[in-house]
Amino acid sequence: MMRSTRSLRLSAFVLFALGSSALAGPAEDLSRAAMAALPGLQIGSGAVGESRDEGGAAVLANITYSSTGERPIGVKIATVTVTGGIGATDALTNSRVVLQGVEGTAADGQSYKIDSVEIAGAQGSLAALLGSLATREPFFQGANEATITGYSAQTITVPSLTLQRRRDGKMEQAAYRDVRLTNYQRGRVGELVIGGIVTSPTEGQTGSRVEIGTSRFIGLDTATGVRTGNATAVALESGSLGTIRGTGTNGTPFTIESITFGKISTRPGERSLVALSQAMQEIDPSSTNEETRRRSMGLLAELLARLDIERVEMAGFRGQTEARQPVVMNRFALAGVSQGKIASFEFAGMQVSANNQDTSIGRITVEGIDATGLLALAKDFSEGRFSAGQPVPPTAYPDIRRVVAEDIDVKQGTTRLAKVGRFEVESGQRIGLMPSRLRAKLTGFEAPITGAQRAQVAPIGLTNLVKLAAEIDLEYVDTARELRARNITIEVDDVGSLKLVTAIGGLERAQIEGLPNSAAVLGLSAKAGATTLTFTEDGGVAALIAHSAQQAGVNEDDFKEQLKEQATALIGQFIQDRALAETISEAIGEFIDDPSSLAITLKPKGDIPLAALAVSMRGSPFAVLPMFTIEVKANE
Repeated sequence: MMRSTRSLRLSAFVLFALGSSALAGPAEDLSRAAMAALPGLQIGSGAVGESRDEGGAAVLANITYSSTGERPIGVKIATVTVTGGIGATDALTNSRVVLQGVEGTAADGQSYKIDSVEIAGAQGSLAALLGSLATREPFFQGANEATITGYSAQTITVPSLTLQRRRDGKMEQAAYRDVRLTNYQRGRVGELVIGGIVTSPTEGQTGSRVEIGTSRFIGLDTATGVRTGNATAVALESGSLGTIRGTGTNGTPFTIESITFGKISTRPGERSLVALSQAMQEIDPSSTNEETRRRSMGLLAELLARLDIERVEMAGFRGQTEARQPVVMNRFALAGVSQGKIASFEFAGMQVSANNQDTSIGRITVEGIDATGLLALAKDFSEGRFSAGQPVPPTAYPDIRRVVAEDIDVKQGTTRLAKVGRFEVESGQRIGLMPSRLRAKLTGFEAPITGAQRAQVAPIGLTNLVKLAAEIDLEYVDTARELRARNITIEVDDVGSLKLVTAIGGLERAQIEGLPNSAAVLGLSAKAGATTLTFTEDGGVAALIAHSAQQAGVNEDDFKEQLKEQATALIGQFIQDRALAETISEAIGEFIDDPSSLAITLKPKGDIPLAALAVSMRGSPFAVLPMFTIEVKANE
């Protein structure tokens, strides 16, 4: 009995379908599986123009797809060739993947081109590998976490990569050569090596051309750049940039021998760091638009708050000023950057020529910088809670705990204008704008004595060079409501030293916190404390007495007697207490006879407002003497 024609047609269709499936081959299966998997990786649907099998390899040709989101990237790939480890899905098993003719384009004109990419020992999803290219800077920043972490590879080799990208609101071209990623494990890169980088402005744009030599990065986690959420992660274990050559914004050339990086970690946030940086690069920093400035400040504050940097060090900077004078800095180091705080930064081996002067600085170190208040103000500005023209709150000013400068030398030709051996400043915890403690010390200062200055200082024994040191030690004592100057000293070699110890009372903490707005109230409440002024001889007084005696045409002993008589008469005019006047005269006479030291102590008789002292001193400084108990000691 004959079968019906309907049954025959159905059987033919089944045979055709089964035959087509069997004839599709690995390339077609891989193509379908990869394209089907793209939407699940936050990548738009894709298309493959042709799939074919060639000698054990699967070849996909004319592939197109794009990323999703606010800044989509369209990707075109001429061919993808996969050998080894091809299954029925898009899974790769120790496969070799070669991509040729890869292009990515964004709607705003940013783009990239790669002639070829070779991926050895590939594992995971081909769709994820393809999707990871849907970004502005493939292999350096990912499209999203799903694509970056969706595959692994023993090596990824990119002979050349050219980018058209936006930096500071302007377009530039960046050409990378000999890029190699080793031990790529789901977003983590064991080592990234870049043979060279050249950046330059695109046609019609202004900017600088910069060349960077071989660069190396160890322990790079590309997923941290696109990740959001609550996890803190290490983005880079260490890295270095090779020799950098280029021109600055003023057109002058510069070179940098190297830049090295320590560990860099990222903190969580609602937006990825890649999204933040892309938004920042689209903003023109020279814009005067208020909304643009607010947005830029907010992005910068968020980026700084989310990066922890162990250290960054630059070596061998050589450049020029706008006047084409040389600038040298042998070393710059930045350490311990975290959420607006910086452990330290340092400049070393600096040399600058300007205005016919050559300045060299051995080292400048700044430690304990806290700019968290400044970041908070930037956020307030970006969100409209603070505007330009409003008073800046004291908390916004950076707090700096220590500054050290060493070996500063200023010359004009072969003539030294000034030299500083070491200058150091330390400050304690701040009260408003005021540090609770301030210590400063200057040593090794030298300056030549020239022209009319020589005649002015010759009487105290100085002829060609002045050498001095200085020291300050101030502290606010909260419990006593006093600002205590424990030590203010100036010491001149071969002349002597002058030391002041004093205190100012009646200073309420709340008034100090309110500075500068509370300055008037603080001035009215401030009270004089005990004060001691001590001069220690180092040859200056003896030289002055000898010089003055010679000018007067008398011997030194006779001149000293004249000085003592004049001092006694002057003291008697202003101090009515005869016993006190006699005691002071005796002490000064003893110092004149044998200059060693002279100390004058003033102790206030009760509370004496500084404002009252200022009024009394308008007529004569000596008018305030009755307000104090006076003590003078010589040679102790």
